[in-house]
Formats: sequence, C-alpha cells, structure tokens
Amino acid sequence: MNDQIPTGSIDEVTVAAEAARFIERGVVPHVIGGKEVDSLDGRTREMVNPSTGRAFGSVARGGADDLDAAVSAARAAYEDGRWRRLTPRAQEAILIRLAGLLEEHAEIIGDLDALDAGILRRYAGFIANYSANALRYFAGWPTKLAGSLPPVGPDYVVQERIEPVGVMGVIKPWNGPGAIFAQVAPALAAGNSVVLKPAEHTPLSATYMARLALEAGVPEGVFNVVHGDGEVGAAMVAHPGINRISFTGSVRTGQALAAAAAQTFKRVNLELGGKSPVLVFADADLEAAAAAAAGSVWNNSGQVCTAGTRTLVHADIYDDFLEAAIAASTDLRVGHAFDEATTMGPLITPDQRAKVERYVEIGQQEGASVVWRGSVGDAEGGNYVAPVIFAGVRNDMTIAREEIFGPVMSVLRFTDEAEAYRLANETEFGLAAGVFTRDIARANRAADALDVGTVWTNCYQVTDAAVSYGGAKASGYGRSLGAPALDEYTRRKSVWSKNY
Repeated sequence: MNDQIPTGSIDEVTVAAEAARFIERGVVPHVIGGKEVDSLDGRTREMVNPSTGRAFGSVARGGADDLDAAVSAARAAYEDGRWRRLTPRAQEAILIRLAGLLEEHAEIIGDLDALDAGILRRYAGFIANYSANALRYFAGWPTKLAGSLPPVGPDYVVQERIEPVGVMGVIKPWNGPGAIFAQVAPALAAGNSVVLKPAEHTPLSATYMARLALEAGVPEGVFNVVHGDGEVGAAMVAHPGINRISFTGSVRTGQALAAAAAQTFKRVNLELGGKSPVLVFADADLEAAAAAAAGSVWNNSGQVCTAGTRTLVHADIYDDFLEAAIAASTDLRVGHAFDEATTMGPLITPDQRAKVERYVEIGQQEGASVVWRGSVGDAEGGNYVAPVIFAGVRNDMTIAREEIFGPVMSVLRFTDEAEAYRLANETEFGLAAGVFTRDIARANRAADALDVGTVWTNCYQVTDAAVSYGGAKASGYGRSLGAPALDEYTRRKSVWSKNY
C-alpha cells in the first residue's frame, strides 16, 4: 500500500481510506440510470472475504425487476442518442478520461478485488490497469469505425454503415472482477449502452467503476450495474430489450445461455472454460518452460481459464522437467491476499475448495502420482488449498479432461510431434495452448496443428488490448480485445439511394 494514501481497516486488513468508506457506507448498490439504488424488494447478500471466511459487508441482491429497470434506462439512453450520437472525438475523450481515473484509483480497486475475490493485493492493481489499457486502446476506435461506399454503377449510391447493436448485456465471472472494461470498452466504443451483471461473489469493483464512469462523463444510463445471482442472468438473457449478450463462465452455463438466447434471436459472445495444453519439446529451455507452465497453474490459485493444467512433455526430458517444475514451485506460500509474503491466495468459496480437493482424490484413485504437494502452512479460516503436481497422467483421466479451476497441474508424456498434437487436441476445449521449443519450424507447425484460439510460443498468458482473444470448440466463440472485438458489438446496414 502506498504510504501517501490515507488508510482504513476492513476485516482487520489495511485498505485505502476511500475503499473503507465505500464499503462502510452501507449496502453496496446497483447503478441504474446513473443513480445508486437498492434492490426494489430490499433484498441483500453478504459479502465474504475468501481469505478469512468472514462476512465484511452486504450488497444489493437484484432480481428480474431490477434488471428490467436497468434495461429501460439503457434503452432510453440508446434511443435518445446521448452517447451514440456524441461526436467520435467526444467519445474518445471520455473513454480516455475514464482510463485515467481507473489508473488513478487502481489502489482502491485493488483493495476491493482482494477483499471480495481473494486476488493477491499486489496483483489486483494490475487488473485495474489492464482495464485502463483496454479503454485507452478502444478509445481510438470511435473515430475509425467508418463504413464504405461500394461501387454499384451510376444509378445508385450505396452506404455501408457500421452501427452499434443497441443494448449489451455483459455477464462477468469472479476470477478477475477489476477487468470489467476489457469487455465493456469495445461495447462503449461502438456506441452501445451496457447492462453489466458482475459475479454474485465479487460485486465491489463494478459499482465503484460505474461511479468513475459517471465522473469521466459517460452519460447516465449508458453503463448500468445490476448485482445478483443466476436469476438476474436468466432475466438478462430473456429480456427483449437486450440485443446481445457477452458471457464469460462455465461451459454448462454457456450452453444453457446460448439455447435461451436463441428464443429471442440474441447474438451471443461466449468465453468459456479451458483445459489448455503446454507442449514442452526436448530442445526447450527447460527451466523457463517449467517456470512458465507451473506459474500458469498457480497464478490466481489456478482460477484462470487459460491455466496450463495439461503440460505435455517429451519423454526424453520428462523426469528432468518434473524436477524443474517442482523446483519452480517450492517457494510458493499460500496465505491471505493482503499478506505481502503470500504468493498464492485462497479460492473463491468453500465449495470451490471442496471441488478442487475432490479432483485431487480422483486423480490418485485413477492412478496418477502426486510428485509434489505444497502446504497451506499456517493459513487459517479462508478457502485455502495446497497446490499439487501430478505425474503419470493419461489423457483419459478425469483430471486431464475436466476443468478444475484450481492449483492442480497434470504432466503428461509424449514421444513425437504427432502424438503431442493429438494429445493436445484430444479435448472438448480449445481456449489456448503454449509451445516451448527452440525450433522455429516446429513452433510454426504446432501453431497450425493446435485447435485453439491463442497459441503462445516460448511464453505464456501474455495479453495486449490490441490483440484479439477467444476460444474454439467448447471454449466458446467470438473475439474480445483487438480490432475483431468491434465486429461483436456492431452491425452493418446497407442504405441505397437512387440518383435522379
């Protein structure tokens, strides 16, 4: 924590004074039509700190009526053009101003995410800046969303216009709440209004960022936040006033959402689960590959869609790789998200912790070997689980097939390229993959062979707002970030005019 920032205390941890005031003001509200409001029926939900298991505040628990009010506000803002009909330069200036406010308040947003999501405090501030970077990138697009004049002969003039889709419904997960604007920024840049449903467990930064959006000059009703559980999500998908849904979450929920959205012909963008392979060939930089592969699983306690939880290693270096992965993991310290010595924090809920522990038991029952298991040390009260490295894993084992969303690393063996690519693709998922090799020709062959949305070579989990991101197969469809994201939030209209 910056010593120059006034501080307060929440659940026995030191936070920025503004973060403490934000939580202590009472029930964390929805933001609808530019106003902070409680649920229409007065319902609330406790907020629980994953690091301690203790409640530290409450948040409004919305329902279908609250969602309807937010959609009405977003629709009114869209129809009267208070945002979409601003000049592109004015839109750009507001989005850049909002990016600056996110950077200015990154400490506060980091505190909020560490409190309700259990994200390491020293990492949470990075997530807020990730949102800011997305805003800065997409702020440049309103001046560049130009249509065209297709040549159709002398009798007609045709305009191909690019327009916003209308009102966007955005459903975000709990593993990166401060990254809201990675999805919201392209929607705003395209001229849409937005209704956001944050994950029920991680409401804080969404309401706080909505405040900053209003301060930056985003007009009232253009960015709305409704808190709640699946009831709100279902109402969002069914609502006729929402034109498109952007969802990040589990495969099962994504399937149900897509089926429901089809009833009202909503366009849907899905970022779903992953079981990402990391291929380590015999010529790879062994220590770098092991550190990257293991780090991708320990990052955010394994609660990351792109976690490299299936590490495929060439038989010639298999044992050496295991030693290197263990060596890269031995300094892990599980503990409280606000403890500066902590390198891996808690899981989001007790249910998630129990789920991960069940997978560890299943892995052993099916014949995989635990070659290293960390310790939770003296961490108490929170949703802590020890990280695990499994060896002797086969692709038909449960721990190699199903997304665990926790710190469980499975190491598989291959003997040649063909087998490596077959094993890598032998999964329902297709979000991302990593390749470690010094052979550039092999790296290119791997990029061609891997059926995924993103391939990293000799690196892992590198992102930039200018580069599109999305999955294949059961990992979803549609792209976020980069220029292709604008296609997800716009539509085309052809306008014919006859020359007299």
